[in-house]
Amino acid sequence: MTITVIDFEEGRDVKVYDNLDAVGELTPNRSLWVDVQSDDIAELTQIASTFGFHELAVEDCLTPGHFPKLDDYGSYLFLIVRGFKSWTEVEEIWETDYLANTKGKEASAEKIDQESFTRKVAIFLSQNIIVTFRRKEVAWLDALVRRAQTKPDLTLVDGTEGIAHRVIDVLTDRFTRGIGFFENVIDGFEDAALERPEDFEIQDLFEVKRELVYLRQMARNQRSVLSQLANDQTLISDSQKRRYFKDVDDHTISIIRDLDKHIQAVISIRDSYLAIANVRLGDTMRILTVITTIAAPLNIVVGMYGMNFHAIPLLDNQYGFWFVVAAMLGLGILMLLYFRRKNWI
Repeated sequence: MTITVIDFEEGRDVKVYDNLDAVGELTPNRSLWVDVQSDDIAELTQIASTFGFHELAVEDCLTPGHFPKLDDYGSYLFLIVRGFKSWTEVEEIWETDYLANTKGKEASAEKIDQESFTRKVAIFLSQNIIVTFRRKEVAWLDALVRRAQTKPDLTLVDGTEGIAHRVIDVLTDRFTRGIGFFENVIDGFEDAALERPEDFEIQDLFEVKRELVYLRQMARNQRSVLSQLANDQTLISDSQKRRYFKDVDDHTISIIRDLDKHIQAVISIRDSYLAIANVRLGDTMRILTVITTIAAPLNIVVGMYGMNFHAIPLLDNQYGFWFVVAAMLGLGILMLLYFRRKNWI
């Protein structure tokens, strides 16, 4: 377990500890930011008991793939929010897990859906205590914790609600960057579908659409959380701070619109690819039909001369074979010229 405890008073007199035992009794003017990284339920339960957090909230902290939510426990709020991993991680997951899954390699679709591109952060928020929790390392949150230690006058001055806003704001910005990765993927699929349809894997397109739909549902849930924080004065009493959450809420709405746009783009690419495939199939069927049409009368001629009758014209003529071959070639050429004139080939 990794734990960082920041004890502060309105952005001043900052003290940093690596365990809760060193923290003295809180006064009304002092606040705590406790950042925890652990996947051990016993350790988290111990921390939760110190602050009196509900066991159901503790269980949600360790549930993989939990969608964003907000629960009001009276003396504190419990939030789950989700943000994108780094661009490098997202790119690696796409290439090693998603594309491997579409090419028949071993990969769990359920696992990919739950914890693939995003990472969960749980937040316990009260008047003078905020606890941020994650099961695995979250680089941007670590950076925010370090910034709180080096520049507390900028990070801690607005108290625990201000910290919660900064965490969610950074997380939302990363969501926008993560969607940018899928925008690049979709652009690549569009080029492949229109310019190199024979090399295009439509299954990859379905994987992107499935993930975008999942992310859209996640963003809608997250927007619901932010809407409550922005509009419910029983949750956030300070109207100025609610205004900050409203700004993040508006940002989330634009994210949902972008996801809708990308989903429609995927559907358009699919329709375009299927239309191109149908045209190519129609061209192939037309060529095969022409070949069959030309071969049909030639087969009749060959079949007639293959019958066991003696009274067949040119059968005993020394040039009979060549006459028949010439007639068949002429018939085939005439039919080709006719089809060409009709623009059938």
